[in-house]
Amino acid sequence: MREVGFVLHMPRIADNVGGVARAMANFGFSRLILASPATWHFDPRAAVRAEHVLENAYMALTLDEAVAPFSWVCGTTRRSIRRLPALSPRELGAEVARRIAGGGTVAIVFGSENHGLTNEDLERCDAICRIDTSAEQPSINLAQAVAIVAYELSLALAAPRPPREQARRATREDVDRLFEVLREVLMLAGFLNPQQPDKILAELRRLLVRAEPTEREAGLLTAAAQQIRRSLRM
Repeated sequence: MREVGFVLHMPRIADNVGGVARAMANFGFSRLILASPATWHFDPRAAVRAEHVLENAYMALTLDEAVAPFSWVCGTTRRSIRRLPALSPRELGAEVARRIAGGGTVAIVFGSENHGLTNEDLERCDAICRIDTSAEQPSINLAQAVAIVAYELSLALAAPRPPREQARRATREDVDRLFEVLREVLMLAGFLNPQQPDKILAELRRLLVRAEPTEREAGLLTAAAQQIRRSLRM
């Protein structure tokens, strides 16, 4: 299931990464991405019959690099983030199945063992997934969290799905390329507040992500923005 990637952002303990690889393999997933890990050296034996997941993991220098190939990104956190839709693991499974059926790809992001994902990390996501736990013991092990999410995803993806659309969905990299140009265009046009441009841009990004543009549609919007930029510079 290469359409789903499990991203570990700044994992600290090598054995935990091995446990995550094992949990992924338990439910048929193999695409593991490590973003800014505390160590770049992992013992495949920690994965326990999931050595292939660990050995083929992609090493990314940043979170942006890790999620760039995916069209939709969901972060995991115990907190509530006002601007992002919050899904349970079961709701996440249904959403992932729907997006993959439409030709999309999905990254599920997990934070480090000590502090999870920061607000800045979560701003790079399109939604969040919350695992409700007991108030007496709210903390959950990284590999356990991955196992819960992977289980729900495997159930949802095993259900019969409509024929997949052929059009490739725009990736995070495609959207970033568009907004790099759009930011400059809107600044030149005087639409953005130079002191605080990111708030409006974030709202526009969320609107675009909800529309689930194809790669071609994102390319057309980028080309249009580039032409407007040229005209404004004249």
